[in-house]
Amino acid sequence: QMRSSLCDAERRTCAFVAAFIVVIMSAPPATSLDAQIHAHAKHTDDADAAPPPPPDTLPALFWSGDGDDWMDDAHMNNPEFAALKAMLAEDPASPCELAEMHKNKGNQSMKYKHNLMYARYAVEHYTTGILVACDDAGLNSILHSNRAYAGLLLKNYRKAYEDGVKAVELDARNVKGWYRAAKAALSLEKFEECARLCVAGLDVESTNRDMKVLLREAKRGVEKREAQARLDVDERARVSAYAEALRDKCIRIGPAVLGSGERWPTIDANTHEAVFWTLFVYPESMQTDVVEAARESDALGAHLDVLFNPGAPPLAWDSANAYTRESVEIYWQTNATVPYTYAQIETKMLDAAGVTRRDADDDTRRAIVDAETKTKKVDARDQFMRLIVDPYATTFGDLVKNKEFVVAGHVVLYIVAKGTEFRQQFLNGEWEL
Repeated sequence: QMRSSLCDAERRTCAFVAAFIVVIMSAPPATSLDAQIHAHAKHTDDADAAPPPPPDTLPALFWSGDGDDWMDDAHMNNPEFAALKAMLAEDPASPCELAEMHKNKGNQSMKYKHNLMYARYAVEHYTTGILVACDDAGLNSILHSNRAYAGLLLKNYRKAYEDGVKAVELDARNVKGWYRAAKAALSLEKFEECARLCVAGLDVESTNRDMKVLLREAKRGVEKREAQARLDVDERARVSAYAEALRDKCIRIGPAVLGSGERWPTIDANTHEAVFWTLFVYPESMQTDVVEAARESDALGAHLDVLFNPGAPPLAWDSANAYTRESVEIYWQTNATVPYTYAQIETKMLDAAGVTRRDADDDTRRAIVDAETKTKKVDARDQFMRLIVDPYATTFGDLVKNKEFVVAGHVVLYIVAKGTEFRQQFLNGEWEL
């Protein structure tokens, strides 16, 4: 008996579903704008998940608003849009009645503006309302102002700005027109124009809080741009002087080859000497020492005296006591890395300082990336270890002037003990960092 009841229930369910399908299939299609909007509003998430097709495949009412081509000549001459205009010409309603109707339809679409498809829909209706050539300036002002709002949502700031300006030309009392033109100008970084529009809008409605906020943002934008302009001038002068000093001193700089990053030489403002952050590497033990401010005029031997001071504690890793001042030699690697050009050095420094980027430097930036990612490499046959025969007679300035010496992120020097088995491996290149 229970099984029979279940079967009856299943049959009733199937009959209901079949009847429901028949009703749906026989219902006339919803073709009006309002019906489409309300139907779509129930499925907003699905519509958001699926991006609209490209503009050239969409019906005229759904053209994309992204970019500056939302209402260009190609779209205006589109056959579908021409058909829409022809339908308007045949409509017995007056131009102002048509303009009002399309304004209302655009406003209806904007109720669902969180889905940009409806913002594009609104653009179409406002545009159609404008094209009917109604002689009511106030209505035309509202149409341009509303289309400016849709343009802001679609991030088409240039069109939004133009529409906002046109709106206030038609009706200087249109506060929304002033605000939307100003907001678009701000997005275009036309800060002075934004401020001008805000002041004009506040003349119409002095208590408008949104306009006051926008005016403050415009003023901050002007101040920020002026500060950026001062920074650009100061940093360009500083960087140019630095690059010129490197040229004069024959200092070549390239990407770092070790894991200690780029620590470029500085130029002492008083003595005009170069000051080098220097890494002393003990390749046998893979240990290092750092001298943070080795001056251009310093002899290398003077720094060795400090590193191997007889009164200093013994090196923890040198159990054989092989590394003493008398037993160590100091080497540098020829062509350690591919050097930057001085133009590349300037570009890197300007970018790091936050100077306004120049498109002309893009090729230079790509060359820098190639150098830093080792796309362009030094031929290994041009790299070998060169002994500094007399460290006391050799200054850092002498060292960097050698045409084969490249500051690989910073100065790198290698210390090896004479008389050790490792020394010959080092000179034969039979070791790795």
